[in-house]
Amino acid sequence: MYSAKYNVRFYETDMMGIAHHSNHFRWFENARVEYLRHIGITLGSMMDEDIVFPIMNVSCHYNEPARFDDVIRIETYLTKLTRAQMVFKYRMVRDADDVLLATGETKNAFMMKSTGKICRVSDKFYKPMLESVEEMPNE
Repeated sequence: MYSAKYNVRFYETDMMGIAHHSNHFRWFENARVEYLRHIGITLGSMMDEDIVFPIMNVSCHYNEPARFDDVIRIETYLTKLTRAQMVFKYRMVRDADDVLLATGETKNAFMMKSTGKICRVSDKFYKPMLESVEEMPNE
């Protein structure tokens, strides 16, 4: 698991002072990129080898609202991995009181950027990812 923290910025809120629901997907994406960086894989290094990982499916369950200036913690788990795809799960928690704000999931496919075709990821990326696969608690 990797935990990333973000402040809810004013422009991410609506007229009610609540973070707009679309921001959750941006925060999940940022947390996913930081998760990979934490295990030694950068998006740049994958792109240098013509690999990208577009979203195939995304979901979010909203429990409580995040508000302007809340510090949120995105706990990110790589829960499933094959050479062709990966699945991440997320827990979004308000850092001040550990209230669960949302949970989410993304499924990404590995794809060759140059052709747009699904590909099998090499050991260079697969092995460190495989070592970090774990189930998210409280599922």
